[in-house]
Amino acid sequence: MPRTAHTNQANIDAQRKRELGLIHQAKAALHWSDDDYRYHLQQQTGHASAADLDAAGRRKMIEHLASCGWAPRIPFKSFGQPEKIRWLWRKLAEAGAVHDASNAALLAFVGRTTGLGLADVRFLPPAQASTVIEALKSWLGRAQRAQVAADPSASRS
Repeated sequence: MPRTAHTNQANIDAQRKRELGLIHQAKAALHWSDDDYRYHLQQQTGHASAADLDAAGRRKMIEHLASCGWAPRIPFKSFGQPEKIRWLWRKLAEAGAVHDASNAALLAFVGRTTGLGLADVRFLPPAQASTVIEALKSWLGRAQRAQVAADPSASRS
């Protein structure tokens, strides 16, 4: 399998797992027995087990399941680390814990936390982004506890 610049073994394995999950969700949604499922799998791909399918075989089976009436649920799309960092920064500003909610202030915080000078949080390596996220989550937790301590009635609303 040729690799592109954005493809690594972890991504390939994650995609395989997602596709196998979709196949098994479809089997359940279509109320197919194991025999029905194996019949369709054999007819479409020549394999008796979805685990034996390559990427093209999984894609073909997913397309067949859709043609049989299965409509995949649109999964919740979690956001990436840069988006999470910005979201936490915004929450801190809403909680009154951040006096300057600007992007420049966020980048200054990121720089102090990681020791890296960056033009945008998108350029943070994943390990440092995780460090920043954990720091922001801790800070937000402290800010929320301080709000509750200052106004106990706010936690009941």
